[in-house]
Amino acid sequence: MDGGVQLRRNTAKARGNYLFMAFIGASGWGAARYSEADPNSVFTNTGPVKYAGAAFFLVATCALASLLWPFVINVDDDGMTLRSRGVTARLPWSSVEMLTAAKSDTDWMDPMLQLRVAPGVRIKGRIGSDNDGRRVYNLLPLEDFTFPPEQVVAILRERSGGKVEAQDYLNYRAGKRAVARWLTDEDGDDRNG
Repeated sequence: MDGGVQLRRNTAKARGNYLFMAFIGASGWGAARYSEADPNSVFTNTGPVKYAGAAFFLVATCALASLLWPFVINVDDDGMTLRSRGVTARLPWSSVEMLTAAKSDTDWMDPMLQLRVAPGVRIKGRIGSDNDGRRVYNLLPLEDFTFPPEQVVAILRERSGGKVEAQDYLNYRAGKRAVARWLTDEDGDDRNG
């Protein structure tokens, strides 16, 4: 058995997004409070903005606090070790039925890496849902790892013996890259011609 590969959450990217959300929430709350205190303000009903800003700020702050716990999946030939929210769970490949790239709503923007486990298997410290009699756990959006999604999928496929279904998502990403290349080539042709 080798040491495996560690798939980590890109905490810096998530931290930046959550800080931006916290800033927007605090700004909305502050603007509403300022407008409320100003007798010459044209905005008379600032309550919804004030409460929405405060809620936005609180949610973003909780999300920032959740980043204090590392999210790591150590993948080796025998299984995977999931470390999340202060809990570590070891899953041999025999207890993993499938790892899937699941659409968010109806599109492939930020798909979730889902883990479907064998009957009777539960992961301590994680909330799962039932799907066709099997327990399914949302791990992390594929684009939130430090590795590119294609590399994450390749590592998981290689180590799990092919228990990964993400081809539709990989095709989507390849199509986006092809369109971007074509648009770049077209812009270059327009400038040169």
